[in-house]
Amino acid sequence: MMIWQRPSLRHQPVVWGLWTTLAFGAAIAVVFMLTQLGIVFAYAFYEATRGSQVSLHAVAVRFSADGLYFALVTSASAGVCSVLTWWAARLRKGISPMDYLGLRRVKVRVLLAWMTVTAVLMFVSDLAEPLLKHPRGSEFTLAIYRSATFVPLLWFAIVIAAPVFEELFFRGFLLQGLRYSKLGPAVAVVLTALGWAISHSQYSDAEITEIFIFGLVLGTARLRTESVFTPIAMHAFVNLVTLFQAALIIGGH
Repeated sequence: MMIWQRPSLRHQPVVWGLWTTLAFGAAIAVVFMLTQLGIVFAYAFYEATRGSQVSLHAVAVRFSADGLYFALVTSASAGVCSVLTWWAARLRKGISPMDYLGLRRVKVRVLLAWMTVTAVLMFVSDLAEPLLKHPRGSEFTLAIYRSATFVPLLWFAIVIAAPVFEELFFRGFLLQGLRYSKLGPAVAVVLTALGWAISHSQYSDAEITEIFIFGLVLGTARLRTESVFTPIAMHAFVNLVTLFQAALIIGGH
C-alpha cells in the first residue's frame, strides 16, 4: 500500500469520526491554554499575597520568556493534556487506547532509519539557514536557555514532556481520526503538520516553515510504521540536538 493511500473499509479501526475528532482536539487545546493561564493566575495571586505589585501581563510575559517558568508551564500542560488525549481515545469503544494512539513497538532498524532521515533533515536545515536569513540557533530557545535557573527541568520539558504530548495529540489522536475520515491520510498529514506548526508561534516565520515540513515527515513516519513512538523519538531527537546547540552557543560566549 502506498504511504498515503486511503485504507479500505475492511481495515478501518473503530475511531472517532471527523467532527468528533476535531471537537475533542479543540477541547484539549483549550484545556492546554487554560492550564497555562491557571498557572499564570496562581503565580500572580501568590505574588499579590506577598505584597508585590505585578500585573497579569507582566507575569504572562515572564512565563513565556523565562526558562524556569516556561519549563514549569510546558511540563504541567503537557502532562494534563497527555492524560486527556489518552482519555479521549479510551472513550471510543471497540479499540484500545494503545491501538488508537499507535502505541505499538517499532523495530529498531526501522526506528534507526527514520532517525537517519531526521538527522539528514537537520543537516539540510543547517545548510539552508543562511538562505533563510535566520541565525544559527533559535532566538527563542537561546533566550529561555539563558534564563533557565534549573536547566534539568528545561531539558525534561523540551526533550520529553513536549514531544510526548504533541505527538500523542497530533500524530496519535488527531491524525488517526482524520486519516480514516473522508479527508484521507494525505490531507490528515498536512492538516496535523499545519496545526502543529501554528502552535509554535513563538518562533520565526522561517522556523515555523521548517516545523511544518518536519511535521509532514513525522506524519509520514507515523503512517509508515503505524507507531507513534517513531515520531516521538524523532521529535525528541530534534529537540535534544537543538538544546545541545543552544548550550554550546551560550557556553561559547
